Amino acid sequence: MQLTTTQWPLPDVDDRLIIEFDMFGVQPVDGDIHAGWHEWHSAPDLFYTPLHGGVWVATRADDIHEIMSDDERFSNHGVALIRESGGTRFIPGELDPPIHTAFRKVLNPETSPRRIRAFEESSRKLCINLIEEIQGRRECEFRAAISEKMPIYNFLFFMGLPLEDAETLLPHSNTIVHDHDMTAFAAALEALHAYVDARIDERLENPLDDFISRLLSATIEGRPIAREEVRVTVLNVMLGGLDTVTGSMGFFFNFLARNPDHRRQLAENPSMIPQANEELFRRHAIFNTGRLVKNACEWKGITLRENDLILIPGALHNLDERKFPNPLKVDFERRDGPHITFGVGIHRCLGSNIARMQLKILLEEWLKRIPEFAITAGGEVKAQSGRSNTVTHLPLSW
Repeated sequence: MQLTTTQWPLPDVDDRLIIEFDMFGVQPVDGDIHAGWHEWHSAPDLFYTPLHGGVWVATRADDIHEIMSDDERFSNHGVALIRESGGTRFIPGELDPPIHTAFRKVLNPETSPRRIRAFEESSRKLCINLIEEIQGRRECEFRAAISEKMPIYNFLFFMGLPLEDAETLLPHSNTIVHDHDMTAFAAALEALHAYVDARIDERLENPLDDFISRLLSATIEGRPIAREEVRVTVLNVMLGGLDTVTGSMGFFFNFLARNPDHRRQLAENPSMIPQANEELFRRHAIFNTGRLVKNACEWKGITLRENDLILIPGALHNLDERKFPNPLKVDFERRDGPHITFGVGIHRCLGSNIARMQLKILLEEWLKRIPEFAITAGGEVKAQSGRSNTVTHLPLSW
């Protein structure tokens, strides 16, 4: 199965630039999926894979940053690495200026510092409850116990939706982010559309002071927002928010379970957690997004065709030794420049501050209660690449 349903013709380039690379099949090195990504720095700076319909792959930080930032040549219509143009695009993730700017003007206040402060107390209470529920067991499978639950519960609370809806939403959101079978992708997306449609109907009948109700009353460039635009905006916020945080939690705790010096540094100096989080975000990038070439252009001697797709993996930016010396090393004092785990420029992740808040809360509350923990003896950690990188299984003991 393919990310895009149409096989794109091979470009007319040197055969050495045609490499079979599967973004869903990156192999971990000593259990480290990001070290597996890092191995692809041995490939050319830009190469073409015929897999998944045909996609260019940028491997170096400077190129990835420039492509991600250049709205003149590269369109966000290719974010999900799907070339077909039919259907409504995710908002704001798949939009380009100027309409992107109009939607961000409406959405940015939803993640303002004031709203996040109001949300933080409830998020902390939820986190404490989840930790204390398992603390006495002396072990857990971290994804099932914490990293899958906390983000979806926080999302539902933030949206003003019932927490019990988590069981309905999680399987579908996981399929969309991690499954390259387009039939499964389409079925999961249809299910989420139906869920959001039902919530929109409820808010139209009984408006509340919540995200969906405020969005329904918004105006875009002087006109009322369309119902379909509300639906795909809610879906974008859901999918973007859940997997970033779930993946980051898994990678952070996998690292800390294996590195007691780093773990004790944070347990003994919790004021370091925000700074440490940025280094952990750098070391463990989540999203592998794309761009669509707007018009044929030259890129460092290579001709890019109109509607070519380009994969710009966050891990290949954040682990590029040309930008970050000794990139696989986690150094909480690192000062090598910003990571792009949350994107750059106008397309910076709408919910990045919410994600940072959740990771900060989790580390603070977990390390207060469980400062010493490790991978369960004989346990297997499983990680997966795809549209995003994530830890699918993480057995911990303390």
